[in-house]
Formats: sequence, structure tokens, C-alpha cells
Amino acid sequence: MASTGGGVKQNPSILGIFKKIWLMALSVCFAFIITIGLFPAVTVDVKSSIANGGPWELYFIPVSCFLLFNLCDWAGRSLTAVCMWPGKDSRLLPALLLLRVLFVPLFMLCNVQPRYNLSVVFAHDAWFIIFMIIFAFSNGYLVSLCMCYGPKKVAANEAETAGAIMAFFVSLGLALGAALSFLFRGVI
Repeated sequence: MASTGGGVKQNPSILGIFKKIWLMALSVCFAFIITIGLFPAVTVDVKSSIANGGPWELYFIPVSCFLLFNLCDWAGRSLTAVCMWPGKDSRLLPALLLLRVLFVPLFMLCNVQPRYNLSVVFAHDAWFIIFMIIFAFSNGYLVSLCMCYGPKKVAANEAETAGAIMAFFVSLGLALGAALSFLFRGVI
């Protein structure tokens, strides 16, 4: 609650706070739409092109999809403890998050099986692994920046509400990404 000149306390306006953090809120929402839209719905169906029935076939998805995603996502989130670039008022951060939409065709054109509509362009396992490293690291780093910057864009007494708004937009992104994952998988 904020104190006014007459001593009366009032809650910060949710809409007023949202107007200050809308870019960070929508950015984090978009990040999770792309991430959950592709991972794991699309990425789990990528098949190794070099395993030929060997042990790598058994471990390809657990290692190159799940383990690699979680390690790189964690590394990206951890990097924000020592490096927070671009700054909280930079338009580059939302632009970098928008560029993540490029992962949609990149993963769709990997060796996802079964497929009905698109041809495989990136058949070798290395392409998938490279894409996964960049995808996961950028998710961890950029999402963490948004979540740190959202509450920093408002006054101290509004930071808690800003954090709650950011959490809502994370949840919205997760839900929309899950819904969109059916479309992404259906296109392949």
C-alpha cells in the first residue's frame, strides 16, 4: 500500500504497473510460447540419423534433448548472476526474444519422425544438438533477464505486484505454448 498526502493508503494499480512492465511481461510470455510449443512436443520426436540401432539410438533423446536442454537452460539462467546484458530499457531484449521464432522452422526441419508434410533439411544429429544448445541457453538467459527486469522497472512498493504480473505472464506463455504445440506437431 502506498501512502498519499492525506495519510490514506492505497494499493498500487495493477493496470498502472502493467503499463510500466508490459514489454517484459509480453516478452516472457512469448518466450514460453515458443519454448513449450517446441519442447518437448516437437523435439522429443527427432530421431538420430547416425545411431543405426546402436546405443546412441536409445540415449539420443534423453541426452541431446532433455539433458542438454536442462543444462543449457540452467547455464543461461546462471549467467545472469554475472552478466545482465542488454539492459532493462533496451529494445534489443524483446528483439532477441522475437528472433527465437526462428527455432520453429529449424526444429520442424530436423529429422522429426513421423512426418507427413515437410521434408527433412537438417538430417544430421549435430544440427539438432546445435539448435538445442542455442535454443535452451537463449531461453534460460533471456527469460531470466525479463523476470529480473520486470520488477526493477517499477517503484519499490510496486515490485511485488510487478512480480505477480510477470508470474501470470509466464503461466499464460506456458498454457499458450502447450496449446500451440499441437499445431506445431501437426504441421510436420
